[in-house]
Amino acid sequence: MKSPSTTLTRSLALGTTAVLVAGLVSASPAAADNVDVSPQRTVKGELSGPVGLEDDAAGNIYVASQNNNAIVVHAKNASGPSSPLRRISGAATMLSTPRDVALDGNGFLYVAQSDGTVRVFAPGANGNVAPIKSFGTGPGAAYGIDVSGGEIYVRKNTAYHVYAPSATGTPAPTERTVGGLGAGMSIAVSGSKVWTTSATQLRAYSTSADGVATPLQVVTGAVPATEINGIDTDANGRVHVTSLIPGTVRVFAPNADGAAAPLKVLGGPATGFGWPTGIAVLNSGAFAVADYLGASYSVFGSLFSKPATAKKPGKVRALKVGGAARAKNRKVRWVAPKSNGGAGIKSYRLVVRKGNRTLVVRNLGPNRRSLVLKRSQLRNGINTVRVQAKNAKGFGPVAKKSFRVRK
Repeated sequence: MKSPSTTLTRSLALGTTAVLVAGLVSASPAAADNVDVSPQRTVKGELSGPVGLEDDAAGNIYVASQNNNAIVVHAKNASGPSSPLRRISGAATMLSTPRDVALDGNGFLYVAQSDGTVRVFAPGANGNVAPIKSFGTGPGAAYGIDVSGGEIYVRKNTAYHVYAPSATGTPAPTERTVGGLGAGMSIAVSGSKVWTTSATQLRAYSTSADGVATPLQVVTGAVPATEINGIDTDANGRVHVTSLIPGTVRVFAPNADGAAAPLKVLGGPATGFGWPTGIAVLNSGAFAVADYLGASYSVFGSLFSKPATAKKPGKVRALKVGGAARAKNRKVRWVAPKSNGGAGIKSYRLVVRKGNRTLVVRNLGPNRRSLVLKRSQLRNGINTVRVQAKNAKGFGPVAKKSFRVRK
């Protein structure tokens, strides 16, 4: 159920952007949790104008590379200028400005194209290979595609069509067509809902909807100033959408309706977004976002991962006491714990004892790693220094070092 995509270049060519800008809605309420984080990895490699994405059961990522008429498949953990595992391209493929990709449960690959056709490739297809079949969707581009419940959903500019797996012909007969939509280019099926776009709106329809149907939900201002470029849903039904201006990923609750604010808004300099187009929530729970300008896609961790529970810090390391037994000053040194317990070190406590008698107690800042002790503070014989690190959860275990003092 990974779908979506569009590019500003295509939008301008079709005249949709001007329509959308003329009907701008105000930005979502400030209740959203704004996030600006770096991606886990960014993948380049034989991509040009990437748009729609999808991952398979093995975690490999399929990308509709619009400007070089190819479907590029990268390995699950690909990073940087990675060579793809496979590449479907060449005259025999009949690929022409592919916009979006989807996989069915048997691994067949469906490609929606700007010429209005859908090309279907066999599992594992590679190189200059012919599709096993093609069908037409009528006048205008086929922008978005998803395959679910034994049916093929194709987003057109102001409608979406539903086809049987056996669909053939130019155009192929539809099982259902949902119209009455504003301009849009993305579609994703989640359970019994079909999520799609209508200008700046995000809409959910029943999977049985037909004709000019009443949507189940309408998020009136899903993006503030441009069309939605990609849609996908996660395992909890949350809806992830991308927008070009500003470059963001916005995540809405499964029941979002009306003027609902997004739960999360990912955007800002750390993300590296240029023109985010397609989005795919991956089987791992992370999500991939195509970047048209960057000729790449980036993978981000789930925005809803629970932070690791903090623990007390570990024991300080390499505790030493410098100086001879009769020295006027003795310098205690240590190294920070190997683990801070998942929370920053707030302070260190240093205690010097002779038997049961406490001689010195110092609370030191988080950047201190030493303390000079004067001989006058110490007692003749064996003294022991104890050092503990402290974070928000409390003190870690005690590190001890005994040393001799002669007076």
